[in-house]
Amino acid sequence: MLNPKTSLNISVFMGTLLLTILSSQICAGNLVSAEYITSEGKKIVMELKIQSPAPNTIIVIQHLPKDTGIKQSDPQFDKYNPKRCEAKWLLRKVKPGNLRILMETTGSVKAGEIRGEIRYKDPLTGTMSEVQVSP
Repeated sequence: MLNPKTSLNISVFMGTLLLTILSSQICAGNLVSAEYITSEGKKIVMELKIQSPAPNTIIVIQHLPKDTGIKQSDPQFDKYNPKRCEAKWLLRKVKPGNLRILMETTGSVKAGEIRGEIRYKDPLTGTMSEVQVSP
């Protein structure tokens, strides 16, 4: 039989352990979020909010309206598919904080005509996550 002091210590330890596990599971999947700062006109700005620990790599996919291209972007996109009107960025060695992706389009974009996707792997669990971004 355990004495009351040992029993209390075990209970506190188990409670702390359970709380740590649950809080890490709640935070999983929220390492990267994104929103459009500007989502219409010829200048589109998407802002990513990256939590710690930052994923090693983040894939950003930008879907544009038909017959709309990207003149330039910062950072420069890695791939553009004109048939799908889709640009992709492969962001490596990102750090926690905010990261903006600026795009200048070939035509004017109306509100609600664009959407994006963010994909990344959680560095602690290895779980892939996908975040949909809409204006």
